[in-house]
Amino acid sequence: MLTRLVETVVWGAALTGLTVVFVSSVSPVELLVAVLAASGGAVAARRMRLAARVRVGGGRGAVRALLALPGSVVRGLAVLTAAMAPGHGDGRVRRIRLRPGAGAGWAGTLLAASPDTCVIDVPRDDEVVVHALRPTAGPVEEAVARTDGAR
Repeated sequence: MLTRLVETVVWGAALTGLTVVFVSSVSPVELLVAVLAASGGAVAARRMRLAARVRVGGGRGAVRALLALPGSVVRGLAVLTAAMAPGHGDGRVRRIRLRPGAGAGWAGTLLAASPDTCVIDVPRDDEVVVHALRPTAGPVEEAVARTDGAR
């Protein structure tokens, strides 16, 4: 019962937050409408997750990857800017084996957030394929990749 309530509240807060971001300046009436609409959306989101038999999990390494994201975005922007210069080398396609317990969905999203990395495939739950302009792994990739050398 408590997990159901927590999940619904988290969905509601996320949906309300998105509405507030999209609307920009929010009056009290708009906030009330956003909360009511988000409440319905939260219930629907939970039911859809249950119907699809998706379980919540796979968050291992998420905090480390999120903390590495801002630096990775700045570094990726520098790499992307340098890549536009004449004579710059091409990018590489790499397979990244994810550490046990990491979810391919959130890991792929964080990897793709860097301007110099594009996730081109998620062939399995523990692997993503990326096209990267930098030859070495970035900080987010290091946070989500296996540490035993499996690539």
